[in-house]
Amino acid sequence: MTQRSASSQQLHELLAESEAVQARFDALDLRVSDTRWSQRPAPERWSVAECVAHLNLSSEAMLPLLHAALAAARKLPAIGARRYSGTMLGRFLRLMLGPAPRLGQRVIGGTRTPAAFVPGGSLPRHEVAAAFRQHLLHERELIRESEGLAIDRAMIESPFAAGAQYDAWSALRIVVRHELRHLVQAERALETLEGR
Repeated sequence: MTQRSASSQQLHELLAESEAVQARFDALDLRVSDTRWSQRPAPERWSVAECVAHLNLSSEAMLPLLHAALAAARKLPAIGARRYSGTMLGRFLRLMLGPAPRLGQRVIGGTRTPAAFVPGGSLPRHEVAAAFRQHLLHERELIRESEGLAIDRAMIESPFAAGAQYDAWSALRIVVRHELRHLVQAERALETLEGR
């Protein structure tokens, strides 16, 4: 059996995280009824539909940037034997955008969502769920295509904070972690509705 390089192992682990996000969403989708799909657990909390639609908006902004970053990385020297390191900002954002810890019913360390990424209007279940699954497939393709590329040397500008830049390796990790955050949020919303 061929041993993976350090960066290849990191990509393999990230791919597994993305696949776990897919499995988690599939389980949630099976569990939530059509009525509860768009029902908010409280006026200030998002519904399952809004959580997933927000992830779609985020992916629509992020995936084209990642495509461009991979194209740039293909022009750089290959990564070789080293591990991906990522930028300090990228590592910080990944931590910040993970599942928010709770103290009882209170979320600790929540972040404000920019207006452009707040879902609104009609959120048909089939369309929103299908789009999310498509984004997950696209994301995993990008992770696989990153093999051997120095994606931690290819920079992108954040679509969420003007002027903030981080590397494509960090961006991929942020995307997966952000998905987990909002799937946990959607699960909690459904649990609240089911507990009534």
